[in-house]
Amino acid sequence: MPAFAALVVAVLCLAASGAALAQSRAQVYTQDGVAVDETSGNANAAREKALAVGQRKALDMLLSGMTDPRDHGRLPQPSDDQLLRLVRSIDVANEAVAPQRYRATLTVRFDAEGVRGLLRNAGIAFAAADQGLSLVVPVIRTDDGIYWDDGWWRAAWEQAVGRGGLIPMLVPLGDFADRQALPADGASLADDVAKGELAKRYDAEGVWVAEAQVTGSQLQGRMTAADGTVYTANGQIAGDNGVATAAEAVVAQLLDQARSGWRATNIVDYSRRERLDAVVRFANLSVWAEIRRRLTALAMIEKVEETLLSNVGAEITIRYYGDREGLQAALTRQNLALVPLGVDWELIDRIRNPDAAVQPVPPQNSGLAPYGGVAPTTTSTSPAAAPAANTGTPAAGTSGQGGSVPPRTVGTGG
Repeated sequence: MPAFAALVVAVLCLAASGAALAQSRAQVYTQDGVAVDETSGNANAAREKALAVGQRKALDMLLSGMTDPRDHGRLPQPSDDQLLRLVRSIDVANEAVAPQRYRATLTVRFDAEGVRGLLRNAGIAFAAADQGLSLVVPVIRTDDGIYWDDGWWRAAWEQAVGRGGLIPMLVPLGDFADRQALPADGASLADDVAKGELAKRYDAEGVWVAEAQVTGSQLQGRMTAADGTVYTANGQIAGDNGVATAAEAVVAQLLDQARSGWRATNIVDYSRRERLDAVVRFANLSVWAEIRRRLTALAMIEKVEETLLSNVGAEITIRYYGDREGLQAALTRQNLALVPLGVDWELIDRIRNPDAAVQPVPPQNSGLAPYGGVAPTTTSTSPAAAPAANTGTPAAGTSGQGGSVPPRTVGTGG
């Protein structure tokens, strides 16, 4: 294959893998770096034992990463048959076989819904991996400036994020188009528009910038998340392969911090079931199908029911786990939002209505807004329902229709 053609194929495959990772994150949980070392009567028996031990160890590591440390003492321990049904696949690396010993490092992929069901049945709150794909841009800072890295720093990130995890990440190609979209200078790396252009190339939700600087025998790492959160870590450079080894250690520390922060802000009490009634407006039913897909992709949403449906709007009931504040945060990750609409709620599509004013969702016991369409205390009344004009998507957040949509008419093809 000519070199140019090979490059084109590589670019298409990497972009496709980013989209596939974003789409599949709700179906599979991946636990990497599971070290096993077992002995038995012969090599085959040792290998079988190591794989069995490794799968259970991987599940324990995964559940610990998803849950509050205070709940780790009561994490569920499934039977061997249950565990077998949870495992989707196993990758083996660093394999070493001796007559009566087997050593390896495993990457285990689990059925996500099965894992979530395990924790729900145990009554343990957890954070589900609803976060979209994030790009990690490795850059090096020197006395001469900042530049995209193609060496040890990039290699450490590719190895770490390639193993999977609860925060789906991808290192971009770093080709000419990438570097043109996001030049490695201080101003561009802080420019949301430039980072947004790079994210579009990979169908990613956001861009994280991972910066490394060598000072004497110290490697200083700094990672800025898409939301502006900054994580820092340092590593000692020693030995012939010192900078590469230090880079691996620093990357591991940064990812641990990011995952801990993500878990702390995304834990949901799945023993608590709630409901919320809302109105949603759209230009046509194809748009509604796409919005509905984004809703149901959220692990904390159990079900979305249409109580009324027309070609341009719907009244829906969202059945979900946790609290309303957590629901709003989860909706934000899907470019959706809830806004007050009279004594009801309106679900806003932020992709098609980016300028819609979004207010914080009041706590459920505040009495400031209704829950399930019922206002505990209010002096206003709901406006009279009026048919929605079939002219496209009405302005978000307006209450002229009182949260009502015309029912679907039989025979219209809508």
